[in-house]
Amino acid sequence: MIAGVLVAVRSAAAERAARGPFVYVADSKRDEISQFKVESSGALRPLKPVKVPSGAFPYGIAVNPQGTSVYAQDVGATGHPANKVSQYTIDRSTGRLRPKSPATVPGGRGGQSIVVSPNGKSAYVDGHDKVWQYTIDPSTGALRPMSPATVASGGNGTAIAVTPNGNYLYVGLCGGCGVRKRSSSRANSIASGSTSTMKSTIWEYRINRKTGALGSKPFGIVAIGSGPQWMAIAPNGRSAYLAAPGAGSGGSGAGAVWQYNIDPITGQLTPKSPATAAAGFGPHNIVIAPNGKNAYVTTVADSKLAQYRINQATGTLSREAVSAATTVLNPEAMAIAADGKNVYVTSEGLSKLSQFTINPTTGKIKPMTPATVKTASGALGVAVTP
Repeated sequence: MIAGVLVAVRSAAAERAARGPFVYVADSKRDEISQFKVESSGALRPLKPVKVPSGAFPYGIAVNPQGTSVYAQDVGATGHPANKVSQYTIDRSTGRLRPKSPATVPGGRGGQSIVVSPNGKSAYVDGHDKVWQYTIDPSTGALRPMSPATVASGGNGTAIAVTPNGNYLYVGLCGGCGVRKRSSSRANSIASGSTSTMKSTIWEYRINRKTGALGSKPFGIVAIGSGPQWMAIAPNGRSAYLAAPGAGSGGSGAGAVWQYNIDPITGQLTPKSPATAAAGFGPHNIVIAPNGKNAYVTTVADSKLAQYRINQATGTLSREAVSAATTVLNPEAMAIAADGKNVYVTSEGLSKLSQFTINPTTGKIKPMTPATVKTASGALGVAVTP
């Protein structure tokens, strides 16, 4: 009897030790999701198996707040035009992904982002001229398209975010950006579309707190100077930030982070003063530290991860020149740990993922040892469990 109790105790302890956090990476060129365990040091260790299959060209990836489900937006490839969202259940003890039933649901064509509501009851996917909306089954985590399944937007969605109170959703629409997909040669391409003559904007939607459904029309549209690539909202819900490239070839020009105040009553976005914070060449992704004191931005052209201090009174950004680190070539997306101690950056060009520690006092970023871990070439989205 005592031996049985000891075995049970050891088994329970082993299960606790095996639990997350876990990190998941969308490998676009392999149609797979890589899965990693976060060690106590913050470094990543590949799980076994290292990868699980996904749909064609997975891009955006998200984890629900409960840490039980993963959703990957499959943008599609030539010959596979029907875009879908792959959905997985996370094994709470091992972190391994298991396809849900059904394994996929219809998804957003041409977008790159998927976001889950703070209460974990709804999910939204940006797309070409539409935002797709889903109810999340509370027992299985499976997505179910709402009725209607989509609401109209004004162009090619490239950034999407929900406020922490779950009342508002913002979609960044990139004028001049086409629908992104993979060609038959497994190389990335941009298919020209109707957005090429459109201006970049942010569409603002109200969210029905009971159903999670978006308003049929945006309650406001905000112009932005260049095409947004990623959006982040401060934990206090008072500020929104968009990373946007400059006018250089292929989005490689010196860009900016556009910064906005969020009206707590109406959800309306208004530019801060100044309206932008300078960024490097080709800023693509932005994340905010859980304590709301720092922001981090990847710049594709110079392969950097830069830190910004957030003014706690105004929400404006100021560049911390002493805190910038080199990433792998062509950094694409990043995810920050829930405790704010680590950040992980994918690369579209190399078979590596950068990993950094964050100083809890200063917010300064520093490469881990080792500075990278192996992943598939063409890694795009990345997500970390709570």
